[in-house]
Amino acid sequence: MRAPHKRGGAWMDDCMSRKRDAKGVQVPVAYLTCNFSSPVGDKPALFTHDEVTTLFHEFGHGLHHMLTLVDYTSVAGINGVKWDAVELPSQFMENWCWERQALDVLARHHENRRAAAGELYKK
Repeated sequence: MRAPHKRGGAWMDDCMSRKRDAKGVQVPVAYLTCNFSSPVGDKPALFTHDEVTTLFHEFGHGLHHMLTLVDYTSVAGINGVKWDAVELPSQFMENWCWERQALDVLARHHENRRAAAGELYKK
């Protein structure tokens, strides 16, 4: 649970956009803010599938921003991209959270490190 005084949800924001000037290239910097499940007692935070999907979604926005090769700040990364197009990389990244092969690599039991049981994929 997030602290009651904090804003809920998750988002990516840019700290710096890529640009080229006389000094060279300024590389882009982005950050993610994610308000996910908190640890309970001495147990680690265990993310729901929805939280993992949200993390991948926001990471997609971060990749979109940071992997740009455009040197003009107004259109580098996520800047100047139409709303529906800015969602493409993030929704693409969400797909990994629905692929059994990817989940077998990512999802492990927090105590015994085993892959998730097959019946969990049928729900």
